[in-house]
Amino acid sequence: MTPQQISQDVATAIEQRSIIKTAQVILKACEKRLELAGLEGDQIPLQEADREGRQYLARCPQLNLIVPVVFESDQVIASLQSGSDLHQHLVTISGDHFPLFFAASGKLDRVQKDGQEFRQKARATFGLGAPEFIALCLQRDKAGIPKSRTIIAWDNARKIDPTTA
Repeated sequence: MTPQQISQDVATAIEQRSIIKTAQVILKACEKRLELAGLEGDQIPLQEADREGRQYLARCPQLNLIVPVVFESDQVIASLQSGSDLHQHLVTISGDHFPLFFAASGKLDRVQKDGQEFRQKARATFGLGAPEFIALCLQRDKAGIPKSRTIIAWDNARKIDPTTA
């Protein structure tokens, strides 16, 4: 490569990085507004019947698209400290079933790959006692509020069906 080509690549890359940075700021602001609209708007069940959570369908007649704003159920912890108060409490209420949910590997790691599978296993194992067990296994912020996640499902955007619009 010539010094001129290198200089041109540097200039192009700097310009593109600036464009990307600006686009990311704009996208983040749009996503925050969509999340707020979804919290205030009409929510419907998720398409997958066995998943917990709700969704808001953000409509864009200009592009003839609907973008789902997904409010996932509260997040289940991925691991916990062996011997912690939480560990002891979970063992107390789950008894011999505890290893079905957490396995030792340094820390105690969740056996199930995701919260959906975890909840299904808890319901199958504990029946009516599942909600108490699940509630204890939720990730919480510093104020003790369960953490959840909002996803703007851009990749799941679909055409507006004129029969349901």
